[in-house]
Amino acid sequence: MEQSDTLLTLAEIAVALAGFSSLVTVLDRNPDPASRVQVRNRLQMMLEIGLRNAGFAVIPIPLLAAGYSGPTVWRMMSALYLIAMLAHIGLQRSRGHLTALSAGSKLRAVLIGLPLISGLICGVNAVGLGGSISFSLYIASLILGLAFAGLVFLLVSDRMTREEQT
Repeated sequence: MEQSDTLLTLAEIAVALAGFSSLVTVLDRNPDPASRVQVRNRLQMMLEIGLRNAGFAVIPIPLLAAGYSGPTVWRMMSALYLIAMLAHIGLQRSRGHLTALSAGSKLRAVLIGLPLISGLICGVNAVGLGGSISFSLYIASLILGLAFAGLVFLLVSDRMTREEQT
């Protein structure tokens, strides 16, 4: 599989996750306002992460087609992804949405660990330590972002199904 095919596949997965978040928002019929706010915050976070990852999966394709070298593109994109990820975390914190990620201690460790590992991978790649595997490191950071969005989706789904059963 070529690099552009891999990137387009990740973009499709990211858009699908964003679409699921929209669908779940429409189907949410919970009358409790506090619960609706928490679900909405989680889904908004998932939508934003999905769209961010879709963008970062598509942006490198024209750069590569324009003749930029692969390692240069992956270093630059890793640096930009790290900046976007940190800005998004800051935005979520200022909105108070990070409290919407309340979960059990093991799951909370995973929810904290995924963006942390993704950020470390981006940092390593951005400073040029990725070498010949810079593309793989970039893809890994995008996949970890999608894994985080997927876990947030599972938290929302779990909460909604538990509320429907009661």
